[in-house]
Amino acid sequence: MFYLPFFIFTHFVCGYDALSVPIVPPQPWKAALMARYVIHMTDWVSIATISTQEAINGFPFVSLKSFSDGTSTNSTGVPYLYMTDLDVTGKDVMKDSRVTIMATLAETNYCENKEFDPQDPRCAKILMSGKLFKIEATSPEYDFGRNSLFEKHPSMKNWPKDHLFYVAKVVPEQIEVLDYFGGLKFVTIEDYFNANITELINLDRHFSRVAIIDIDAN
Repeated sequence: MFYLPFFIFTHFVCGYDALSVPIVPPQPWKAALMARYVIHMTDWVSIATISTQEAINGFPFVSLKSFSDGTSTNSTGVPYLYMTDLDVTGKDVMKDSRVTIMATLAETNYCENKEFDPQDPRCAKILMSGKLFKIEATSPEYDFGRNSLFEKHPSMKNWPKDHLFYVAKVVPEQIEVLDYFGGLKFVTIEDYFNANITELINLDRHFSRVAIIDIDAN
């Protein structure tokens, strides 16, 4: 078990989409901040698993998952997902919890406005490899993760009850950033979670790390 810092910031608008954010992402040399920016600003990730499907057992397999790293007033950097054991990804992670997720600014209008092809390195991509953990429903983090997901993806509230959706999170072991020419940059886990996202969104800069979530990584 370890303790994960997260950052609290306030704003004076309502709704996730109304959050005031900078037009320009962080500079390429601020890799940890870029990673936090992309994870916070995007809505979905590609998630790679080790397939359990009979015809491609053991192959890499990729699907798409909606996610959130926190509520509009609490960006944690932790990717929360709404999972079910009924889909192919859910079946894969029951056997092998190792995953890699990728988020990219190609999801936003930033790259299009800059006329960056999605494959252009300047169209930033974050690759996070780690393990997917199912959060205990009795944990305060479960409520936080679910509220974060429901705020960013309201339709999740109406997803079929008989699918037994649950809140899960990716606990990172390696984080890579591609946001400029010159190849991938590695960001330490510590630097990633210590990146000051309050400065990034240019709001109340006097806020710093003010709370912790108890994370069970077992």
